[in-house]
Amino acid sequence: MPRIDADVMVDMMTKQADEVVSPATAADRPTRREVLLRVAADLFLRNPYDAVTVEMVCAEAGISGPGLYRHFQNKQALLITVVENPLEFLHRFARATAESESDPRAALEAMVNFHIRSVLTAAPTTLIFLKNEHAFPEADRRRIRRAMNQYAEEWISAVSPSRPELAEAEVRLLANSVFSMLNTLPTLNRGLDQEAIVQTMSIAAIQALTARRPNK
Repeated sequence: MPRIDADVMVDMMTKQADEVVSPATAADRPTRREVLLRVAADLFLRNPYDAVTVEMVCAEAGISGPGLYRHFQNKQALLITVVENPLEFLHRFARATAESESDPRAALEAMVNFHIRSVLTAAPTTLIFLKNEHAFPEADRRRIRRAMNQYAEEWISAVSPSRPELAEAEVRLLANSVFSMLNTLPTLNRGLDQEAIVQTMSIAAIQALTARRPNK
């Protein structure tokens, strides 16, 4: 499988849309659906689900109420799409990278870089989901949890060869701890240069994931 270009994937994630965007459409301004998803992601990240109203989303997006219902059945469907679409992109990139890159370390570096750029570009899926998990129907909650676990498995498979001294449970703990660290970046970024953030946090994440325990 050919390697997916990280910059292209990040650009696609900013659109927060599940439809395939043609070259002509991509050159135009965002569609109403894309604007609704971006605005809703920011609102669901900053506010509890019950505090976000359809009217708030529409006002922020500059779209009428009926305009929202042309794209989403209700607020709950909007929340599900906000979480599921970016997660799908993350998993797709990680899976394609793992399949196309024979060096686990190089694959891990690509995954880390892409994850950081993703959370800096759009509201982080994991934080939105954890904050609003109670609002998801059970079937959707289980499906998204499963997708999150599958994404984590790609990281775990890339980390394991570098950390043979760790048990599988320890690798999982390590990977999930690094996820937590990286997913908080949007809440900590205070006007810093994005490339500086990517470089600093990529080094920190790779060091945390791959550095061996010192010999006693």
